[in-house]
Amino acid sequence: MIKGIYIHIPFCNIKCPYCDFTSFVWQEDKLKDRYVEALKKELLMYLDSDFDIQTIYFGGGTPSTLKPEKIAEIIEFIKNNVKHQKNLEITVEINPKTYEYQEFKIIKDAGVNRISIGNQSFLEKNLAMLGRDHKPEDSYKTIENCLKAGISNINLDLIYGIQNQTLQDLEKDLEIYTSLPITHISAYMLTAYEDTPLGTLVEKGLYHLPDEDLVYQMFLMIDQALHNKGFERYELSNWAKKGYECKHNLFYWTDVNFLGIGVSAWSYVDNKRFGNTKNINEYLENVEKGIKPVKFSEVLDEKKKLEEKIFLGLRLKEGIDVDLIKNKDFLKELVDEGYGDIKDRRFYLLPKGIMVINEIVRKVL
Repeated sequence: MIKGIYIHIPFCNIKCPYCDFTSFVWQEDKLKDRYVEALKKELLMYLDSDFDIQTIYFGGGTPSTLKPEKIAEIIEFIKNNVKHQKNLEITVEINPKTYEYQEFKIIKDAGVNRISIGNQSFLEKNLAMLGRDHKPEDSYKTIENCLKAGISNINLDLIYGIQNQTLQDLEKDLEIYTSLPITHISAYMLTAYEDTPLGTLVEKGLYHLPDEDLVYQMFLMIDQALHNKGFERYELSNWAKKGYECKHNLFYWTDVNFLGIGVSAWSYVDNKRFGNTKNINEYLENVEKGIKPVKFSEVLDEKKKLEEKIFLGLRLKEGIDVDLIKNKDFLKELVDEGYGDIKDRRFYLLPKGIMVINEIVRKVL
């Protein structure tokens, strides 16, 4: 049963130097209109699947580079073609400066009830270090317009671990974030991925990420500050006020079937994981010929399913059943050294363990 649909919108006004998602700068409407038609055609290729949609999520890229009428058109098409629940959670990622009040009103009327704003910081020096093209006032205005249009479930992104960022800078950012009328915060450590401009700068010694100790202190500060203001961490990078956890993203971490449509989109259906081509021309040509644009697929056997259950479960606050960790000596070591703890026979990671989650998962497996 497919319960979530992810729609990838690859267009951006600028390409951020740290971004490793499939996206590119494109302004002309002709290609965007063609892409929207392809999204609808791709969805029709999966109508033989069993749907009971609870969530729709527009990610990118920058979905708000599409005209709001196009977002509304896609939502209406999905509702008209697949079984769905009445109280859909519909999220749209946006960047500051892209939508004004009227645009928010259009997508609100189409059913959008959750907005995720990629503001990343309210400090100008951080925005400059991240290569962003907006100012703090743009983020304030975006939030104001969103609320005015009637969308009150708002996530703000926060990036930490930026060159020259101090704990005092982060503290100031957190004061601003928690003073705003929002329901959710996603905080991500800046990562220098290969094949990104940031990755190249770091490799050449031209951009300096903070050391591990400082990043750890930043994570502790984020976790404690948000907890004090009523935001509880429910996943490695996500904090929410009670009842405002992102239902769609929880599907990714809890073995729920979801369908991804669009260039580079991934899906998980009936123990099969498959991903679309990252080449937009190939994507468009295949879909327009009636060919699924899938470039990679694998069926998860029991061993792979178990590995994913452990890896994804450790991202969540409630953790995993202790019996999934066969090496009890290693489990005791993790608890004794403060990497994790056990409650009601579930092992979960503490902040110290979250910082090295990949290493812990590798040893557990």
